[in-house]
Amino acid sequence: MFPALAVALVLQQAAPGQVVWQTPPPPEPVAAEAPAAIPAIPDWARADPYGYERSECSPLIRKADESMEACQVRVRAALAAHLGDDLPVGLAGTGAADQCRQEAAGDRYALQCGAPSRSGPATSRLVEQVCETRPRARAEGGVTWTEECRPGDGSERPREGLRLRLGGDDD
Repeated sequence: MFPALAVALVLQQAAPGQVVWQTPPPPEPVAAEAPAAIPAIPDWARADPYGYERSECSPLIRKADESMEACQVRVRAALAAHLGDDLPVGLAGTGAADQCRQEAAGDRYALQCGAPSRSGPATSRLVEQVCETRPRARAEGGVTWTEECRPGDGSERPREGLRLRLGGDDD
């Protein structure tokens, strides 16, 4: 009787309400506010504007109540006021940063902005090959296996060694 009473008591203690998960409201877009006075920037910021932006907007440096986007807008406005036409394209505005991408995979700071550069067509042509593996006796005794490959279309084997191609095919 006591276990049945305990189970009934536990079942009656239902949660007062259900937990409802709500998605947070989307963040409000950061509007560029026109500063009353142009803040001064150090001389090294003129030489390295990207470094200046990184240093000013670092989570360790910027104000706790300022978001990363607001900090970038503030710093970029100050850089634009001081540098004018010398401002890099990546820091110019909202649309210009979307067109920039890393120049090389290992380089974190070099940016290429604008249309990507196009490289020429690949110069190597793939040729189907027919390969045969054959045993060959060694002078010391034993057997070694060698593989010989030739083009599958019956043309002659490519010459081995150093070749310099001076424009066009060397046929």
